[in-house]
Amino acid sequence: MVKCIVGSDKMENKRKQRIIDATLKTLKENPLEKVSMRKIAENANLSTGAIYHFYPSKDELIFACIQESLLFTSKLYDSVKKNIDKSEKAELLREVNSRIRKRIKKVDDQKLHIQLLSDSIKRNNKNKLEYKRQYQEIIDNIAEMFTVLYDVENSECEHSMASILIAAIDGIALQQSLNVLPEKMDSIIHTFIRFFNVAIPLYLKHYKDCK
Repeated sequence: MVKCIVGSDKMENKRKQRIIDATLKTLKENPLEKVSMRKIAENANLSTGAIYHFYPSKDELIFACIQESLLFTSKLYDSVKKNIDKSEKAELLREVNSRIRKRIKKVDDQKLHIQLLSDSIKRNNKNKLEYKRQYQEIIDNIAEMFTVLYDVENSECEHSMASILIAAIDGIALQQSLNVLPEKMDSIIHTFIRFFNVAIPLYLKHYKDCK
């Protein structure tokens, strides 16, 4: 019985991922206002009923899509909850850097992230409240990650540094949307990651109260 439930969950997750991939493809090919559940269903090779089974509205589906880039630290946070030694901390930091690198390299997804975020803020809809909640959760999670990586106390200072890191990543996305940055991002990504790897622990060590 347990195996059946696990298998069913895996199938559902695969189908949801298929829907999200189809939605991202549809959003990249069409203006937001012309994206319909019917077009998404066609790209997913599913019925509209199958789409609505998982996502009752287009807004909920679009938000689920953008969560993939927005919550790039979500899986990492599970590691923070464990007691990890020095070698594992080094591995965690490498994984953080890898995820940041992958997100910035996905130029089309970065542009889409800015587009959908701007649309939600402008319309002041339910997604805006969800974005706010998710951003707050991300900042809390990253702040806690800093405490583990750099052996500091979780305080307002860690939250400030987490906010700055997320703002910097979104700033890169905005510049990518405006085609300000070069096509080859390797140098920028390398500098970005190296800067934050050095700046964050150094600042937290010398300015524990952020004053």
